[in-house]
Amino acid sequence: MNNYKILIVDDNPLVVKMHLHYLKRAGLDADTAPNGKEAKTKVSDNPYDLVILDLMMPEVSGFEVLKFIRANPKNSQAKVIVASALNDKEVVELVFQLGANHFITSPVSYQALIEKVNLALKGG
Repeated sequence: MNNYKILIVDDNPLVVKMHLHYLKRAGLDADTAPNGKEAKTKVSDNPYDLVILDLMMPEVSGFEVLKFIRANPKNSQAKVIVASALNDKEVVELVFQLGANHFITSPVSYQALIEKVNLALKGG
């Protein structure tokens, strides 16, 4: 494995399992958070290189988590890939305004996820 710190934030355990599988195939490992509230705690406590973030979660949405990441000095420079089924133009524009680096539509393919992960980790 490598030294990248990656966090997957999604309330769907099957999606988390799939993302972890895809990352492992690419030689990467990740922490997980099953909801936005836990994601905010993890982001407060740990610096991450990359966050893969769902938008639609109970209690604390991915939008709120994205705002929190960008406001948190420890993670303000983390790359954020939003992976969501919410993909209308207004939502995509909003996540980029809030500071996302990339957007991919769920369900996510291995190729799309790893392409965006590699791009993000290389600084893009």
